[in-house]
Amino acid sequence: MMVRFVVLAALFGASVAFAQPREPRPPDNADEKEDRNAKAAEYPFAIVDDVTQGTEPASADVTGQLGVADEDYIPEVFQYRRRGTQPAQRELSGEHRSTALTEFRVLDLEVDPGDTVRAIAKVEPAFEKGRRFVAEFWSQEYGRASVIYVNFKPHEKDKNLYLGRGKVDRHHPGGRYNVGSTMITDEHGHKKAYSTEFNPVMRAPDGSPAYFVVAENPAADVTPPTLRSLEILTPEVGAGETIRVEVFAEDNLAGPTQARAVFASPSGRRTVRADLIGDARNRGRFLGAFSIPEWYEGGRWTVQKVELYDAARNSALIFAATAPVLADAGVLVQENPEKRDDEAPVLLAVELPQREALASESIPVAALVEDNRSGVDKVYVSFRSPSGADLVRVELESRNPPLNRPSLVPQPNVFRGVLKIEEWRERGAYTVSRVNISDRAQNYRNLNPVRDEEIRGLEVVFLPETKPDRTTAKKPRQEGS
Repeated sequence: MMVRFVVLAALFGASVAFAQPREPRPPDNADEKEDRNAKAAEYPFAIVDDVTQGTEPASADVTGQLGVADEDYIPEVFQYRRRGTQPAQRELSGEHRSTALTEFRVLDLEVDPGDTVRAIAKVEPAFEKGRRFVAEFWSQEYGRASVIYVNFKPHEKDKNLYLGRGKVDRHHPGGRYNVGSTMITDEHGHKKAYSTEFNPVMRAPDGSPAYFVVAENPAADVTPPTLRSLEILTPEVGAGETIRVEVFAEDNLAGPTQARAVFASPSGRRTVRADLIGDARNRGRFLGAFSIPEWYEGGRWTVQKVELYDAARNSALIFAATAPVLADAGVLVQENPEKRDDEAPVLLAVELPQREALASESIPVAALVEDNRSGVDKVYVSFRSPSGADLVRVELESRNPPLNRPSLVPQPNVFRGVLKIEEWRERGAYTVSRVNISDRAQNYRNLNPVRDEEIRGLEVVFLPETKPDRTTAKKPRQEGS
């Protein structure tokens, strides 16, 4: 293990040599400036070639990818595609490659409960619209049962520098807290996750994970709250009527602060979450008032689980299948057969009246969606760029005619929106890759061109902007002409 740390430290030391100050360049013309900006957008391999070996992509499925060179990684945005068809980092243009974390350092190595811990990080390349990110520090003794979050935000002047601050709660246990993971995102939404195990940039000078130490805390609380009782105050209700719930929770030190209950329908196809509000006059008492939508099935709805949280952010999940206190908790809901809706909406047509436009222009998108019970609620149309690196989702809305045109009748099944791409996105053919529709009863239908003919072969083409020819620019008028 010591050999591995020495090698990684050597790699990290070698990478610093690339970040040498550069001499100022003399003024140049517009063509040279544009060419230099294009090169600056390229992925900074010279900076991160050594420090990001084994970088973990921001995806749940990293099987077989750990330990390979960074430029061979499959970006997170491609993880949904089939194996063997995803472009690697080196096959993408600069704006589609992931960001790189090049420095991570904790400034306050010893803090007291209730204090603030500070840290700094550097990200390459610099971004005009840097996004905040969070690093998790886990207790060395309690693991993820005690976590402190350090939030990083970009510096006002230095675009590469990020400043981090984290609050140590007064109930956090003392001891050493090691950095576990962090995820950075660039201004285009591309992500990369970093973990201490594979990245020397996340380690302290001695090779151990970056850390800070919290002083011994007599008020530490690592015990989650417990559920004492749950009572449904309205054991039988009509369709859409209010259901009232009372919960009592206990906690050994910090005190319970949040509670919620999840109810499941008789068939198990539907669930409804009820957020419970604490009673300030009676510590540990929570009340809930919610209703089952009239579109849902009737019968005996039972408590599936209860979630409890205390002031120290300890949480407990109590399931009816294993907790006797929830075994008989339920409410009888009367059904309205005329309004029950178990069917998802139907997509009748997608309209793309304009199939070609300049990259700076907008293209209208329309869809005809039908639902004869609860009514259509949401419609989304997603477009995939030529390489698949970009995905643009357009939300369509149903707009009623203006009041000063009474001859027009409302058309709730017609949804309209606008497709527009950002300056940094690819040019070329954008293909409809997904249509998501739902109704007010929360029935969903997801269509994709592989399976559904309704959206197969639909695409729009964004053409690159033409630049004016400088040689044909008008010359200044001479006197006397």
